[in-house]
Amino acid sequence: MKSYFKIFEKVKNQAGVSAVIVAICLTMLIGFTALAVDVGYMYVTKNELQNVADAAALAGAGYLGSIYAGLSYEEQQTHEFSRSDIVGVAQQVALKNQAAKMNIVINDADVTIGNWDGTNPLPPMAAPIVGPDAVRVIARRDGIANGPILTFFARIFNINTVNVSADATAALTGPATVGKLKVPFSLSENNFPNDCSDPIIFSPTADSCAGWHNFFDPVNASTMADKLLGLITGDGVDEFGNTNSDCLLAPCGWAWLDANFDMKATPDAEVTPDAGIGDEFNHQGGTVASLFLGGRLGNTENDINLPEEILGDAKHPAPFPALFDYFRRRDDDGNDSIWTATVPVYEDDDLCENPNDAIPIVGFAMIEIHMPNPPPDSSVSVNVYCDLIFIDGRGGGGGYGNLKGTIPNLVE
Repeated sequence: MKSYFKIFEKVKNQAGVSAVIVAICLTMLIGFTALAVDVGYMYVTKNELQNVADAAALAGAGYLGSIYAGLSYEEQQTHEFSRSDIVGVAQQVALKNQAAKMNIVINDADVTIGNWDGTNPLPPMAAPIVGPDAVRVIARRDGIANGPILTFFARIFNINTVNVSADATAALTGPATVGKLKVPFSLSENNFPNDCSDPIIFSPTADSCAGWHNFFDPVNASTMADKLLGLITGDGVDEFGNTNSDCLLAPCGWAWLDANFDMKATPDAEVTPDAGIGDEFNHQGGTVASLFLGGRLGNTENDINLPEEILGDAKHPAPFPALFDYFRRRDDDGNDSIWTATVPVYEDDDLCENPNDAIPIVGFAMIEIHMPNPPPDSSVSVNVYCDLIFIDGRGGGGGYGNLKGTIPNLVE
C-alpha cells in the first residue's frame, strides 16, 4: 500500500510543468512573431514592388503615347516600335525605385507589350510591334530577378527566404470627356469592334446601329433643326463673344450662313457643353426629315456660293447639309469632301437597338461623314475608322470607340 501511495504522490508531483508550458508557449509566441514580422515585411515589400510595377508600366505606356502624339493618323497605323526602347524606358524607371532596400531590375521577359481590351490578359504582340496601346510589367524579388527577401524569425522554422512579386498594366484608353460636339447623332456600342468594311447608313433605317440625338435637350424635330444652324452660328466665337482669328481667313459662323443664304433672321448661337462618359443624350431613331429640308449649296467646291448656285429655298438652309458643308471644310483632315468628326457611342444592350430615349454615353468615336443625300432619300452614311486613333490627352473612358488618349492609365 505504501508503494502505491508513493507512486501516486509522484504522479501528483507538478514540479517542472511550468517549464514545459513556458517552452510550448514560447514556441507559439515565436511562431506568431514570425508570422507578424515576416509576413508583414513580405506585404510591405509587395506594396513596394507594386509601386515599382505601376511606375514602370506607366512609363512604358507613356512612351507609346509620346510617340503617337507626334504622328499623323496614317503614321500611327504603320509606325513600328522598338521593343528594346519600350522595355528600356520601363527598366530605367524601375531601377530608380526600391523594394526591401534594393533597386529593382526588371527582366526583359517580364515586360509584355500589346493591346488591352479589358476582358483578357494582355496578349503579347509579336514583331514587328505596330499599334500597341498597353504595357504590362512584373516586378520581382525572387529567384528569377533581384533575389528573394530574407526572413527574420521564420528562420527558426528553416524558412530563410520568401519570393515576392507584383504586376501592373498601363494602357492608353479612350477619353472620358471630349470637347464641344457638333454632330447630332450617335453610334451604338455594337459597332465596336467591327470590320469597318461597309458604311453605316442609319437614316432612314429604323433598326440601324445609330440614331439622331438632341444633345442634352429633349428631342423635338423643330428644335433639332434650329440647333443645327445654331451650331454653325456658335462656331468661331469664344465664350466671351469674341471672333476667333481663324475667321479672318474665311467667314465663320453667322457670317458664313449670311454669305451663302438670304436669311432674314439670325439663328441663336449654340455652344454645346463638354460631353463625358455617363452623360445621357436624348435620342430619336429613324428619319428626322426636317433636318434635310431647305436650300443646299449647289457648288460644293466653293465655301461661298453665288446666289444662283443655291439649290432650293435660299432663305431656309437645310440644317444638316448646311452643318456638313460648314464643318467639312474646317475639320483639318485635308479632305473637304468628307467631314471627320467625333461622335458619342451610346449604351446598347440589344444588337443595334433603335435609340428613342435618354441613353448613357459609354465612349466616343472618330468617323467620316459623307455628303448627305437630299429628299426624298434624306439619308446619311458614315464610315468608322478601322484603326485606333491616338489623340492628345488623358484616357480613362474605357474601350468603346476608336479614340485613345496619349496619357496612360493603370488598368490592371
